[in-house]
Amino acid sequence: MAESISGSEHHIANSVSGQHSGLMILGGGPAGLAVGHFARKAGLEFQLLEASSRFGGNATTFVENGFRFDSGAHRLHDRDKAMTQEVKALLGDDLLECNIPSQIYHHGNFVDFPLSPLNLVRALGVPASVRALGAFISARMSRRSASQSFEMQAIRAYGRDIANRFLLRYSAKLWGLPCSQLCPSVSGKRLQGLDLRTFLLEAFRGRSAKSAHLDGHFYYPRHGFGMITDGLAASCGRERLRANARVTGMQHDGQRILSLQINGEEAVPVEQIISTLPLPLMASLLASGLPDSIRDDVAGLKFRNVVLVALYLNRPSVTKVGSVYFSDPDFPMTRVYEPRNRSAAMAPAGQTMLAVEIPCNAADEVWRQDDAELVRLVADKLKVCGWFHEDEVLGGCVKRLPAAYPVLEEGIRGRVQRIMDALSRFENLTILGRNGEFRYTHTHDMLRAGHDVVAALVQTQKQT
Repeated sequence: MAESISGSEHHIANSVSGQHSGLMILGGGPAGLAVGHFARKAGLEFQLLEASSRFGGNATTFVENGFRFDSGAHRLHDRDKAMTQEVKALLGDDLLECNIPSQIYHHGNFVDFPLSPLNLVRALGVPASVRALGAFISARMSRRSASQSFEMQAIRAYGRDIANRFLLRYSAKLWGLPCSQLCPSVSGKRLQGLDLRTFLLEAFRGRSAKSAHLDGHFYYPRHGFGMITDGLAASCGRERLRANARVTGMQHDGQRILSLQINGEEAVPVEQIISTLPLPLMASLLASGLPDSIRDDVAGLKFRNVVLVALYLNRPSVTKVGSVYFSDPDFPMTRVYEPRNRSAAMAPAGQTMLAVEIPCNAADEVWRQDDAELVRLVADKLKVCGWFHEDEVLGGCVKRLPAAYPVLEEGIRGRVQRIMDALSRFENLTILGRNGEFRYTHTHDMLRAGHDVVAALVQTQKQT
């Protein structure tokens, strides 16, 4: 006997394109739109449901007062050639090639990021560098710790001195947890590059070695990163996309999901589901079909919010880099980027803006703080960098981004795996995406995942 749909009473109703039965894609962020893009290319019929009024998720571009800025310092890295070609086909000449590395602000100096040994010596000075080198050698010679936390991995990679200065304080601020509680996967590629070989290469080859080491090459759309998700949405076909369609319940028989409840009242039968919804939400929608043993695992999944402050400036330029990272706890922000460095079309002529990310939890004061106060706070803090004068501040705006990052605590992979194993009993359900799989992914990863899941679906259909 089928389980009843959770939530309020419902009635059968037609969707935008008529009563739909077939492939349903849940979530209109980059992962969901990528699935739709490749499904359309493969000739599959589908409908994509998005709870909000717009598509793109946390990969969108805002337009305010003539300034454009993204919901994060997004970049398209050319790490999957085939997926890069997909984006090039969507955007054509509007996909720009950029070569602008990032930096860390540290006590009035700007240090290369990823960390660069020769640049560190110049920024820290000889005495501090000698102490840091001693800590680095000690960490490398010491017995490997049984702990697999991000903290211990960072200390072993860089030594305690450098790790504290540039990684641990920053990461604790970003994730809102002590680094001893974070798993190593939060580091991305931050634990690479600081070694004797890189130091010698930089010492004897200078800029040529440094440019190869720093992660400064990427692609970026002329009018903002949202052009990629807009292009994917257009490729899907607007008739296949449905906004303001929140999934509020699911009916299943214990092995297959039979129908979805939309907005608490409409039921739509389905054959196949590809979900990019946040993993805790997906588990709650199917709770009646899951063992009680995973309840604690689901409850333990946390997300980090971001307050994004856009600061408008009456000057043509501020920095020459992609992003600037702030590890100092005296600064509430973790990352600042200047959109016009990626594309001149992101700001009016003669003006620029800084996009400032402040990570927080929903209970934190900054999440509820007045917009004007946040703009003033950011302006006051960043003036010490020497980037602008008080009379050059034109104002700003604030965007609040809920569930921007899954918090990757130590042991999270086992917790997520148990939830995914429990959900795998539903044979017509596939889970994708950063929040869906609860892991840190990049745009090219989500494009690849969308491509591969559609290819597998097509292959399965051919065999049946």
